[in-house]
Amino acid sequence: MIKNICLSLSLLLLFTHAYAENWEHLFDNPKYQNVKISPDGKHLAVAMDTNGKRSLAFLNRKNMKYVGGAKLPDNNEVGEYFWANNERVVIKISRQEPWDRESKFTGELYAINVNGSDGRMIHGYSSLIADRPSQRSGKFKKKKQIKGWANVINTLPDNKNDILISSTPWDELGEKTEDNGLSSVYKLNIYNGKINKKRIAKSPIPYATFLSDNRGELKAVYGIDKNNSTQLYFRKDKKWQHISSENFGGYFHPVAINNGGTHLLAIDNFNQDIAGLFKMDLSDGSYKNIFTDEKVDITDVEVTKDNNNIYALRVDDGFPAYLMTNQSFREAQVFKGLVGAFPNQEMNITSKSKDDKLFIVAVSSDIEAGRFYLYDSEDNKLSTLLSYFPQIKPDQLAYKDPFSFTATDGTPISGYFTEAKYLKEGEKAPLVVLVHGGPNSRDYWGYSSQTQYLALNGYSVLEVNFRGSTGFGVKFKKSGYLQWGTTIQQDIKEAYQWAIDSGKAEKGKSCIMGASFGAYSAITSVINYPDTYQCAIANAGIYDLELMYEEANKPQQFFGGSDLENSLGKYHGKLKAMSPVNHTDKIEVPLFLAHAKQDRGAPFEHVERLKEALDKSNKKYNWYVMANENNGFYVPENQKKYMKQVISFLDQHL
Repeated sequence: MIKNICLSLSLLLLFTHAYAENWEHLFDNPKYQNVKISPDGKHLAVAMDTNGKRSLAFLNRKNMKYVGGAKLPDNNEVGEYFWANNERVVIKISRQEPWDRESKFTGELYAINVNGSDGRMIHGYSSLIADRPSQRSGKFKKKKQIKGWANVINTLPDNKNDILISSTPWDELGEKTEDNGLSSVYKLNIYNGKINKKRIAKSPIPYATFLSDNRGELKAVYGIDKNNSTQLYFRKDKKWQHISSENFGGYFHPVAINNGGTHLLAIDNFNQDIAGLFKMDLSDGSYKNIFTDEKVDITDVEVTKDNNNIYALRVDDGFPAYLMTNQSFREAQVFKGLVGAFPNQEMNITSKSKDDKLFIVAVSSDIEAGRFYLYDSEDNKLSTLLSYFPQIKPDQLAYKDPFSFTATDGTPISGYFTEAKYLKEGEKAPLVVLVHGGPNSRDYWGYSSQTQYLALNGYSVLEVNFRGSTGFGVKFKKSGYLQWGTTIQQDIKEAYQWAIDSGKAEKGKSCIMGASFGAYSAITSVINYPDTYQCAIANAGIYDLELMYEEANKPQQFFGGSDLENSLGKYHGKLKAMSPVNHTDKIEVPLFLAHAKQDRGAPFEHVERLKEALDKSNKKYNWYVMANENNGFYVPENQKKYMKQVISFLDQHL
């Protein structure tokens, strides 16, 4: 029962740290994962971990007592959720499949009352029945099967019974059919799951995302065509009008329709390198840049809870920073004040009361995984509610600091350095160079259980945003194309040299580590620079680049066809030269190879081929395989076992 494991706030505040030296609990699922307040401000909906599954608990805001909740049966769990009115919450159902340990949205919607009553499927392709139905834990009522994948377009705050959704036929999502799975837009009753028979609109494009104004009127839709290109349409006189792709850039990502319903707001790089904020006039399609940072892409936007007004932009040039774009809303004014109260930290407003008096704020940092606060704007009072990990105190953790340097060819490179915790004055800890995956992704400042675990076990950590990383403009991303085994690895090596020159690390006391592309880098780096690193740790790696093009291994799951060709090219000789399996004779340091047999992103055959090549070269390595896991390990207990082996390996070789 959720009631039995739901702790009161007073007990949480008294909870003391019980892990003196064993830091494995860093890999536990966060206890409390989200908090949202009801429109009338009387209740809180708290997403929490219950025996490894995400459930929902409803609390009385004033006394923090449990009043109801939802715990879904079988392998289903609570995904995103929102208050549809003062008494009812709509939940997006997530599901864990045997081949994919991380739960994902299934396209199904479930609704339940704040007291735990009248829980039912309101849209989806399956009928769920709880094993032991309980009025207070959320009963699943049988319902006629609807084979559709739902996306919520607008919660229709002024309509207490309906929400606006798009529904894509499930059969057509799973297998392409004649109409390519085109979505339809309906009003959905949140109490009985009935759809208004009158279809409001049908998408002209597959994989559609609809945008509406604050009244729920459709204004635009965008999707992906058969050539993998983004297509945009405006809604005029109940018809779709196509907008030429020449009118926007390749980064195009719509985020909102403004409050007046006159402009579409988007993150884009139209006619420029860095992704900024743009607005498009819905009357004539004219497009204008509002703001672009000099160095980095916009990371995120803060949007009013009606999803119709952007009031702040986030950029990550080192620490996260917020730029206010509109302060006319009470929500924006509150956000600005809270940014001042939590400088250089990640922050967002998860929800607010309809009268703009009460706000739920989520704050996180490098030493705080996440903490939720209640802000009373009338009394100007900020109160702590719950945290991701109640048993972890921020002062026990290690700080992560941004750094930057100029590569030998003049390219600016940045990243983050975390010094090992509990060092003696003047002492330098051995260094783990932790390489991010992708390579088309990036490292951010913020909390990382893996980084903290390494730092708390005596190892400093260096994270590098090498060429090919995203977030620094198109040119920087493309500068990593065809450079997997060369320039990218040089950037990482030069970052390590920066750490030595800066007095943060010692030469001859480092190990390179990573997962996915990071694993590729770890093995490639010890091949390219045999005297630089003392060991390498590789998890879920890509080791034979030619294998990525073989149909049997479905490379589209890892990259997608066009991205794969852009990043690697198709020249056989180049692929062979950049593949670690062909150069194992050059490896002179200990290796730790980890992989999951069920890995669909980086198929297990990659590490099998590397193992075979290492055996032929008479090279020694540690072999760590998990049978029932996916890419990078997801299950907390498996992460704990893996990282314990990692520390043992590091202790032995550094």
